Amino acid sequence: MELESSPGARKGGAGFSLIEVIFALTFLAVGILAVAAMIPAGTRGVTQSRVLTSGLMTSQIKLEELKGTPYAALVPGTYSDTTSVFTRTWTVTDSIPMVGCKRLDVTAQWTDSHGTQTAQLVSYVSR
Repeated sequence: MELESSPGARKGGAGFSLIEVIFALTFLAVGILAVAAMIPAGTRGVTQSRVLTSGLMTSQIKLEELKGTPYAALVPGTYSDTTSVFTRTWTVTDSIPMVGCKRLDVTAQWTDSHGTQTAQLVSYVSR
């Protein structure tokens, strides 16, 4: 004898129960919160990279300016200036690595949340 099922009854157990849906949503929420917790770290990294790039560009601008200066006008010594948050220091050294050459050291220095940071570039010019 065969039993007839009512028209609204579930057949074969297909589908998800409410408990399964709640567990799935809980695991999804935990995963989303874990990813969301990493966003501030990523933002700090982007900001730190932006400041480092600006410091390097500040040094590069000064170095290119010095390289465009006539050889005789490059007086040996140490000089500095301040641009926005960066302090640039440049040193012109005579006869390095040999007579007829000058070494140009340009350093940009700034302070951020990690303390004092520097970016240094070195180049040489000859007669």
